[in-house]
Amino acid sequence: MTGATSKAGPRVGSKPSVARERILATASRLFYAVGIRAVGVDRVIAESQVARMTFFRHFPTKDDLVVAFLARRVELAEAELAQLRADAGDDWPRALLGWVADGVTTARGTEGFRGCEFINTAAEFSDPSHPVRAIAARHRAWIRDQMQEALVALGHPAPALTAQHLLMLRTAAVVAASLEGFDDDEGTFARTWWSLIA
Repeated sequence: MTGATSKAGPRVGSKPSVARERILATASRLFYAVGIRAVGVDRVIAESQVARMTFFRHFPTKDDLVVAFLARRVELAEAELAQLRADAGDDWPRALLGWVADGVTTARGTEGFRGCEFINTAAEFSDPSHPVRAIAARHRAWIRDQMQEALVALGHPAPALTAQHLLMLRTAAVVAASLEGFDDDEGTFARTWWSLIA
């Protein structure tokens, strides 16, 4: 893989390409289930059933595809949180903090769970300046900032530091869940999470 990526993606105002969406859906499934480096372009082309030329027209390099994979995850998370905030009304701060925490408990019970796609993908790219690492870092910073905003709204005395601690706690729990199953029948994670918020 190269360290640079092109500006691959749909043109502004254009309809999403069916082929591009199929490639991205196939790659997303394979990247999460198998890993980035273990999945070659040829496998993505074969399983998405597109021509080689079509693939490279949409994604000139594999790195472009990995960036698009994470960018799609960012879009989904931001849209979900925006909807949650709209639905929660005045109770959005606690709803937001609960949403972040619930991601740990619901994800680990999902069939095929392999941890956080951002953590997993970033672990496969050692160069901190790589676009993939940059997307992962921005997404984690966005989650932290969202939690800090919620803590400020709740009148927490140390919102910035607590948001950082919550992000660390969530990261540890997700990694533990992917490696060890993270059996938490006694609810230790939730109690620790809400005690930091309280």
